[in-house]
Amino acid sequence: MLLGVVFLLTGCPGPGDRMVDRESTKTFIKDNHVCVVSPLEPQERITAIQINSDKSDSFHNVFDDKPVYVPKGECLPVFGFKFTSGKRYSIAYEVQSDKSVSHLITADFSYPKG
Repeated sequence: MLLGVVFLLTGCPGPGDRMVDRESTKTFIKDNHVCVVSPLEPQERITAIQINSDKSDSFHNVFDDKPVYVPKGECLPVFGFKFTSGKRYSIAYEVQSDKSVSHLITADFSYPKG
């Protein structure tokens, strides 16, 4: 009975649940700055960013009111986040478009040691 109540309260994944599509991209270091390569199409805009490290560093910014477009092949903004050498990072950008449902652009990388 308790297990049934837990499922009723929390729910469980099912065919009606929507998973957000993810698109991975490359990163590299350019002039001592992290460059997350933009795969954006002209109608796509980023509306949020989340950066997490393997330690406890994190950054989250939502800017729905001022979405950002970065042409394909250029560096996506990291909004002044300071990366620390020797740590692993995961970055996710939320992307909105007039032509499709929202999705995430993701990148995982290690920041090189000094």
